[in-house]
Amino acid sequence: MSNFRDLIASRGGIRPLARALGHKNPSTVQGWWERNSIPEAHLPSVSDISCATEQARAA
Repeated sequence: MSNFRDLIASRGGIRPLARALGHKNPSTVQGWWERNSIPEAHLPSVSDISCATEQARAA
């Protein structure tokens, strides 16, 4: 995905994504937002959150 801000927004935003990833402080995800970049090591976790959210909506 070329626009990581859209990816973060689609997961509910900075705070909800940080919470879902288990970060105590949302500043980590806020940094991703500001740089418009998510470290490659975290992309699978972010994708897993998406799948879980979509499954919950379908139920």
